Amino acid sequence: MAGRVGALIGAKPLAIAAGLTSVCLVGLVCFLALFGALLGGQASGQVACVVSPQGERAIPAELRPLYRQASAHYRLGGRGEWVLAAINSIESGFGTNLGPSSAGAYGWMQFMPATWAAYGVDADGDGSRDPADPDDAIYAAGRYLAASGAPGDWYRALFAYNHADWYVQQVLALADSYQGACTLTVEAGPVELGELNFADTTGAWGGSRKFVLALAELGRRAGCVSTSEKRERKYTASGGISDHWQGSSDSYAVDINSATCTLDYPGGEADRTTRAIAAALDLPGHTGTLTMVRGAYRFQLIWQAADHYDHVHLGARRIG
Repeated sequence: MAGRVGALIGAKPLAIAAGLTSVCLVGLVCFLALFGALLGGQASGQVACVVSPQGERAIPAELRPLYRQASAHYRLGGRGEWVLAAINSIESGFGTNLGPSSAGAYGWMQFMPATWAAYGVDADGDGSRDPADPDDAIYAAGRYLAASGAPGDWYRALFAYNHADWYVQQVLALADSYQGACTLTVEAGPVELGELNFADTTGAWGGSRKFVLALAELGRRAGCVSTSEKRERKYTASGGISDHWQGSSDSYAVDINSATCTLDYPGGEADRTTRAIAAALDLPGHTGTLTMVRGAYRFQLIWQAADHYDHVHLGARRIG
């Protein structure tokens, strides 16, 4: 199997194009171009993640380049590689059970015939689209996820793949467990994000502080910096629990602005900083209150919403 997959990776036309991207990845996930575009040259950032110890044990080594290349080809962002691996694990045990299932799904990524007819690809260039071929199936899954809303809305994309909330949660949790240590590199240098399988709760405030402060660094070159971190007040003006509360032992939050951080919308420094942080977390790139759960943490990003027109709010709370 290792020799076959390796040969196919070397032969496929799609992977040749994706390989141009993977040269700069060197086995890591590259966000440099994305952040540069989002911030219009004002700030840049690169998030590079390695496989976690659990992922190292679980994912066949010969398949990892395939997930990475398929994710890069369909622009699935930093989470795409691990989501594809998680789907492959759940659906067919990394190709050990191709089915068909009781519902009629078949192959490495368990496609229904009609869905395969619409999204199947000939990734290895052998003249056929075959769901029993790992290259074709994994690339097709990437294509289907992208068409269904990934990476902007992973829940919607995975729900389209299998219409069950439990399935979406299972895939995302497994994907998070496969993703290992990540480093965020900004103009000032590398910032360690820690073991971003999102299960690592070590560190101050239940582990949340390291994520918030590192992600806030994305705005520094644009003049958008943390101006308010922990606060004494437990409740917000609207009566909700504040992530800024000093007495909380499991949450940390910052307000991002400053005199040199332009607040114009759209296109100001705060707006571009917000979109860069959203991209790093695979949050949708729109304004308002954005919330997502990743492993043991809930992240919240607020911009252009009530009480948040003159600053960007970024918070993380340990929930598990």
